[in-house]
Amino acid sequence: MPYPVHRRRLGLAPFLLVVAWLALTPAQAQPTWRLRLSVQRGTPSGRIRVREFDRRGTPLKLSGDLGIDRLQTVDLSADRSLGDVAAIHLGINSMSLTGSAILAHPIEFNGTRIASGEISTVTGFPNFLRVDASYRHQLASFGHGAGLWGGIGVTYVMLNFKLHATVAADSRGHETKEDFLTQELPVPMLSLHFIYPLTTGLDLFADLDGGHLPWVNSLRKEGGEVRLTQTNTDARIGLSYRFAQRWNVAVFGYSRYFMQGERSSEDGNYFHLHDHGIGLGVMYLF
Repeated sequence: MPYPVHRRRLGLAPFLLVVAWLALTPAQAQPTWRLRLSVQRGTPSGRIRVREFDRRGTPLKLSGDLGIDRLQTVDLSADRSLGDVAAIHLGINSMSLTGSAILAHPIEFNGTRIASGEISTVTGFPNFLRVDASYRHQLASFGHGAGLWGGIGVTYVMLNFKLHATVAADSRGHETKEDFLTQELPVPMLSLHFIYPLTTGLDLFADLDGGHLPWVNSLRKEGGEVRLTQTNTDARIGLSYRFAQRWNVAVFGYSRYFMQGERSSEDGNYFHLHDHGIGLGVMYLF
């Protein structure tokens, strides 16, 4: 069921407030910005189920049932230094799940009976977005540029899972997508960031982010109160090399877990995603 656009935007309020605060904050004498762009390629696993009233929904494995064997991510972030030991971080990434398979038997998805035969996932970059905002502070300094930072913030995920398939002739419904973002809320996040210089211009880095939202009222109504739970964890470890005065390049390995569940008298949905892979990024300082 569609919802007014203003409700969908409520969860973005913390992120937009931070952006506004940054724009209105007077610049330091020598402000430092770090812009990062990275691309990632991963191997996904997980599952999805979408119920609609008495249509329980068929549990589907992302890889085994839907043939989703790759996940691509484009990530853009900006950090602004607040003195020597603090910074504000803003980030947005877009993920693309693609795959195809042959269904051996009909399935149920969001109240729609999908016939056996070819099925493909068309959850492209515009349909799977995540925004982050956090404050980071140095927890420990080990000298020679090495240090440990901690962060606190929020993340907000916008997932619209889409399938392309043949609807069975006897199906009561005809929708082959599920708009998870309609029930989304900001999820509180904690993070740790470690950096250790190996040689001049070459650094080892590691990042760990995690957040959880227990079953809570999503403040939406669809067949009564809709309750939401969500978990996000991300880990990265890699090397960063400064090849010019203002430019760095990085290569890293990553692991990611995302879970979102929704339930009401009308809906009973969940989406689990595990993925791990490699990434390549570039950073510009100004």
